Amino acid sequence: MIQGIYLSTHGANVQSVRQDVIANNLANASTTGFKRDVATFQVFKPEELRKNIPVRMDGDRQKEVGALGVDRISTDYTSGALQKTDQPYDIGFSGDGFLRVSDGQNDYLTRNGQLHRNIDGELVTLDQGLNVLDTTGKPIEIPQIATSIDISVDGKVSAVLADSSRIPLGQMDLVSTQTDQLRKIGDSLFETQADLSPAGRNLQVKQGFIEASGVNPILEMTAMIETSRAFEANINMIRIQDESLGRLLQTVGG
Repeated sequence: MIQGIYLSTHGANVQSVRQDVIANNLANASTTGFKRDVATFQVFKPEELRKNIPVRMDGDRQKEVGALGVDRISTDYTSGALQKTDQPYDIGFSGDGFLRVSDGQNDYLTRNGQLHRNIDGELVTLDQGLNVLDTTGKPIEIPQIATSIDISVDGKVSAVLADSSRIPLGQMDLVSTQTDQLRKIGDSLFETQADLSPAGRNLQVKQGFIEASGVNPILEMTAMIETSRAFEANINMIRIQDESLGRLLQTVGG
């Protein structure tokens, strides 16, 4: 019976972790370039969880009963839908890869293509003011005489002048890397210690668009309801088993 309480407690903990992950996804359902997280679990045998503690169960029964545990929380890097904004400093990404940006000391990767020109004429991210880097690792600068910018599908940036002529400014550093080495740091930014390589042709930049969040609110809400019911079921099982254990002890003691 105590083993049952133990297993139900593990089940409740697992559902609690999943609730936290889903809640974070829902909170970022409208965050540009956000990638949803997915919690995965696996069943651990008692001897795997308690290697240094003897399991008091007869025969092979100790191998038949296991407990759920968190395996890992992974990120789904599937491209989000593109939303049209018609803003010249907005770019959406279609395909696999990231835009490299920098705060002057550290480089980050992002899929959030909401950009603008700062007071120094540099092309930066709208929310954090991070420099958009070119393929040489330098910030892309937009001259004051530019009335707008033009961004090609492969990330080449040109300044558009009043007479509609164009001045090449550089090419955005679009990169690919091992996604299992990426670490979220918030604000749709990622960092990695893995090597970066130029993104393939399948990554395309679309000016006047932004990439929507990878979260489907309906699916996440459905998962949240399912997880809440599973959590409640485990809590009820703990209560029922605790009450049964109490009655047993009263009977034996009486």
